[in-house]
Amino acid sequence: MAAILGIDLGTTYSEVAVLRDGQPEVVPVDGEPIMPSCVGLDSQGALIVGRAARNQMALAPENTILSIKRKMGKNEPVALGERSFSPEEISALILRKLKQAAEAHLGEAVTQAVITVPAYFDDAQRKATQNAGQLAGLEVLRIINEPTAAALAYDAGLEEDQTILVYDLGGGTFDVSLVVVEKGVVEVKASHGDTALGGDDFDNLLIAHAAEVFREANQVDLLQEPRVRNRLWAAVEAAKRKLSDVPFARIREEYLWQDHHLDLEIARHDYEELIRPLVRKSMDCVHHCLRDASLLPGAVDRVILVGGASRTPLISELIRQEMRREPAFEINPELIVAMGAAIQAGILAGQQTRSVLVDITPYTFGTQALSFQHGEMRDDHFVPIIRRSTPLPVSKAEVFVTAVDEQRQVDVRIYQGEAPSVDDNIFIGDFLIEGLSKVPAGNEIILNLALDLNGVLSVTALEKRTGLSKTVRMETGGKGPEFDLQAARRNLAELGGDEPATDEPGASVPADRQDLLTRAKDQRRRAMALMANIDETDAGELRLLLQQVQDAIGSGDFTKLADVLTSLDDMLFYLED
Repeated sequence: MAAILGIDLGTTYSEVAVLRDGQPEVVPVDGEPIMPSCVGLDSQGALIVGRAARNQMALAPENTILSIKRKMGKNEPVALGERSFSPEEISALILRKLKQAAEAHLGEAVTQAVITVPAYFDDAQRKATQNAGQLAGLEVLRIINEPTAAALAYDAGLEEDQTILVYDLGGGTFDVSLVVVEKGVVEVKASHGDTALGGDDFDNLLIAHAAEVFREANQVDLLQEPRVRNRLWAAVEAAKRKLSDVPFARIREEYLWQDHHLDLEIARHDYEELIRPLVRKSMDCVHHCLRDASLLPGAVDRVILVGGASRTPLISELIRQEMRREPAFEINPELIVAMGAAIQAGILAGQQTRSVLVDITPYTFGTQALSFQHGEMRDDHFVPIIRRSTPLPVSKAEVFVTAVDEQRQVDVRIYQGEAPSVDDNIFIGDFLIEGLSKVPAGNEIILNLALDLNGVLSVTALEKRTGLSKTVRMETGGKGPEFDLQAARRNLAELGGDEPATDEPGASVPADRQDLLTRAKDQRRRAMALMANIDETDAGELRLLLQQVQDAIGSGDFTKLADVLTSLDDMLFYLED
């Protein structure tokens, strides 16, 4: 049976996934798992969709459209070049790009899809989404709610009933839903949200901050010129993403205005204070949703984070405080909805589904620090840095300060556990960083913990003002699940890439290339079936050939692909004999 796509048509980014062997698999678009929901015309007037359109926003904002999802269901045409398009038409171009990527990835034509929408979408918005799918050459079998898809991706309810809070903060919208899973049926009981709250609003606050710093230094208002503002936005968004994992980031853009440069360091703490009112607003929506469902926070069994903006550490902090639950983000928040849609598509196709397997750290890792407790200074406070259930590999950093004047060394002590006191956790190891500057108390030390897939922890302590650093590797024993199917698939290298966009919606891959892609799909299936029963030498050769197949498809070199497939077929014939 032909594959049915699962599509997350997002405000800022969109994704497409399919179900294979009971597992949701995200399809790469232009080599990346997420595609900007962006449409534009290049300098020659040709249509561009996705990353290429996003890249030109700073130079050609008048020929680029982003965040069209906010207009779905409304009669609000948008201009692109000299023509006017409906929101459905622009969304159809995004869906068509996803469809073409999936066809190249699968090696076959695709005509059906499940598409997700926010739970608060009304009938007009849902109908507009369905129309966009039809314009893209897709039969939309079902429109499902994003929180339902997220719950499906976690396989919630197949073994036990649960009440789940889905916190979905994307680029342009916020949606919180209470999802009840009973006997395998996933149902949204209550939803609340804000159609004008998202990561874009975080960007705007940071843009305003950076522009004010620049104005005070250069007496220039950067926000009056669209192209300059878009360049500033690109720099700000990159810094914002870094602040999810490190305590400081730089917003740097050369020649932003004439011969003036922007070079600004932003601390995570200062950024979080900027956005705190907006995050607080989202938490008010959470409590409103709970009231609508007549539930207290204690009745919630799990909190699932969805959407790229939900990576913001402040969000997890407030959820821990107010829900008394550790938020779940084992599955990439940006991909989880598309994966859930793929599971629903698989169910409609009659496929058997299994839970999503991920490689995570089963423990929290952190350090020892001084703290005030009950009016007295204590030295046994445990500060988490990498929290349990975080996907591997992972790198996280926090900033600490020296406690006394002219403190020349710091004893970095690393612990594993969940208790608030280091005495109740497992000691992993320690080391000294010496030769610190002779400065007053408050000298900033950045502590970075990086945990790889093999459970090896690398700890780096860095004096921020001088760059003095020391790194130590520690064996933790925390390796997560023994087998991670997704990691194995990555190691085998997914077959990816797409064909150049065509002018006709729903256009399929040319016949000769279609044949090669079909052969690639069949040989990949045969190779995977052999992996568990051959020695490591032969398995290594198979992996190499599969990687060469991926590279050839990704680069569009079908001559090379034909040669590699011939070699792969010869090896499979030898191994299957």
